[in-house]
Amino acid sequence: MKRLCTVLLAAGLGLGTVVAAPSAAAAPTQCQYVARDLPIPAGATGAEVIASSSDDKLLVGEVYGDPELQAVVWRNGEIYQVMKSPYPPRMTPRGINKNGVIVGWMDDLRSYTAYRQLIGRYFKLHTEPGDHSIATAVNDNGDVAGAIFPIDGPDVRTAVVWERDKPGYTVVGPGQAVLVTNDRKVLTNEGLLFDLNTKTSVSLGAREPFSLDNGRIFGWGFGSIPEWNTSGQLVAIYDLGVQGLGVNNHNTLFGSFGPSTVNPGLWRNGTWTAIQADKLPITSGYGDISDDEVITGNYRATSGDRVAAQWFCAP
Repeated sequence: MKRLCTVLLAAGLGLGTVVAAPSAAAAPTQCQYVARDLPIPAGATGAEVIASSSDDKLLVGEVYGDPELQAVVWRNGEIYQVMKSPYPPRMTPRGINKNGVIVGWMDDLRSYTAYRQLIGRYFKLHTEPGDHSIATAVNDNGDVAGAIFPIDGPDVRTAVVWERDKPGYTVVGPGQAVLVTNDRKVLTNEGLLFDLNTKTSVSLGAREPFSLDNGRIFGWGFGSIPEWNTSGQLVAIYDLGVQGLGVNNHNTLFGSFGPSTVNPGLWRNGTWTAIQADKLPITSGYGDISDDEVITGNYRATSGDRVAAQWFCAP
């Protein structure tokens, strides 16, 4: 059931009204989903979807089984690009934008260095001597979110952003930047939402995991999922939810719900429906749902490995 309540929002937001989670448009009858594995490059033994572009046309994934296969990009469910390079370093992709810019980090067995990759070329992002750096997300403007931390010393991280066409990086605060929106808001794992335009910030009053889809930020909880807009305002609560992963333009949310057991499900019209499928999608990490309710994500094979797949409603 939808919930309407008033809460004291986190620091900097003041007292606000939380509206009920939006209702979906007329949804199709619940169906039996069938998983279809995404194709993998020749020589690979498996792949896992890590992220998608803001328009959901591009997916980027990690590839397993061949150390020189660094990443794969799918477009419309087919292999679009395969990134290869000699090992080491190992390239770990973590984000992609609609222009095909991929970000992540390279591991040369001595240190991690954040990178930006476009059309097969890797560019290291500014990193001070003595520091590791990692990139975790990129917006369509080309701003890259991530973190720095010392090579020798405790793993104390500082959230940073490599702003497009600006030298060096911008320090956001403690922790690690995990999301960057197209209106240039950066979210850290500690729930600090930083505005790159005004250099001001607010706290969401929650910690990771977070997900960003269609300009909407979803969190997690024991019994309800919060949703914020990119101004940091709490706008909805999804009762019985555990974690929100992706949402379509009909306001159908893909995620997980409880309370006694955690199940993959779809939120429509103020209620959760458990997903029925031959292979259930994992409800942590990456997940999304299209406007025609095709689900994209990963499932766990009997070997324990994650397998990149899409789920279609059986005819």
